[in-house]
Amino acid sequence: MVYLGLDCGGSKTEWAWCPAGRPVGRAGGVQAAASSVTAAASALVARLREAAPKDDVEAAVAAIAGAGDPLIRTQLADAVRQAGIPYPVVIVGDLLAASVAALVGGPGLLVWSGTGSFAVARDPHGKLHRTGGRGHLLSDQGSGYDLVHRAAAAVVNAIDGLGPKTALTEALCKTFDAPSPQRLGAVMQRRTQAEIAAALSVVLDCAERGDHVAAQCLDEGMASLCLVASAAVRAAGLDWHGLRVRIGGGALMGNEGLRKLLGSRVLALGARSFELVDDNAAAHGAAALASAWAKRQQPLCNWVDDGSV
Repeated sequence: MVYLGLDCGGSKTEWAWCPAGRPVGRAGGVQAAASSVTAAASALVARLREAAPKDDVEAAVAAIAGAGDPLIRTQLADAVRQAGIPYPVVIVGDLLAASVAALVGGPGLLVWSGTGSFAVARDPHGKLHRTGGRGHLLSDQGSGYDLVHRAAAAVVNAIDGLGPKTALTEALCKTFDAPSPQRLGAVMQRRTQAEIAAALSVVLDCAERGDHVAAQCLDEGMASLCLVASAAVRAAGLDWHGLRVRIGGGALMGNEGLRKLLGSRVLALGARSFELVDDNAAAHGAAALASAWAKRQQPLCNWVDDGSV
């Protein structure tokens, strides 16, 4: 029996198997379920057929952004069944799949920073506690989007005499094709969250070249992400001392400087370890969830059934 796990992002979908043996695959993305259930369902069916052209899958779990809503999960699952996929497919939010690979071994903490951000802690009883990841308008502290947003705000403050001059002014105006610093905000409002987050490399470059404002934006962002992580630790009833911490997400995995900023804070709190998750952690996590759900293995099958992460 083989079990399939899919990590469905907006730009790409990755899949993996449990037990491992077949190669990890990659194809086009699945639109965020919260934006369009119909479009997400159509793309998901296509990805399922690409990943498993033979009908030899026992069960699958698909992790999709925006699928934390129970109604959306039901609608997607119904659409998959109606499309004739011959095996059960369970829909979960993308945060849950990312959490599995980091927390399957026991109590610990996962801190994630990509386009968005969140923290998930596993308590001694096997229950998950999630903080953050509530969307870029109200949450996602220390994410790629948040760090660029902080940098752009520093540019506006600089031109209005509310903050020091910064190399970010020229760099971000060039990146976003803003005709002037005064128009930077208006131009960025027309960009997607992912497009703004993609400019993180510009902020990092300014910081590496000695711009103190850029460095402060990064440091403050990592401090806010550490606060999110601390809230998850408290919710799970854990102690920082000796805690096993895993990190993931493109912003952290792709930037050693950010990892050092966050790592220094986490280790200062008493964490035992600070390690990166696997590049395909979410896809492998989804596959592990599929196997555990089909076999009713605790605690992972409860994580799927609960669906709150």
